[in-house]
Amino acid sequence: MLNLFLGAFKLSDGYQAIRTSGMTATPAGLPTTLDHEWGGVTWQATPTAALIGAVYHINGNNGAGNATIYSIGGSYALSKRTLFALFDIQIATVRNSRSANYGLNANDVGIGTASDNPFPGHSQSGVYADIQHSF
Repeated sequence: MLNLFLGAFKLSDGYQAIRTSGMTATPAGLPTTLDHEWGGVTWQATPTAALIGAVYHINGNNGAGNATIYSIGGSYALSKRTLFALFDIQIATVRNSRSANYGLNANDVGIGTASDNPFPGHSQSGVYADIQHSF
């Protein structure tokens, strides 16, 4: 992962390659390799408020297809130890290729699995908000 700081802006990008070992055959649609690429920008608007935009892309083999997630959000620090949900909110959408059914949350991939993933070739959108407190 690479971060570049330019004043109030932080540019980030990264790449991850996931490879299985010892697997020679899997059911169609279950990948043995995944390639993730991502990039984003964070604008530290004030010492307590930041806005974040990011794009994530995944490619899978064995007919698993590919997907792109677009996300926008931000955070607002109530104190040095608490982030407030009003701006710690993420709004995202995933766009799947014809054979892909990747979802916004961490579920299993593949056709016929019990998950909240969309049907192959369909999109999914969602909103996530939380309050984080460090003790």
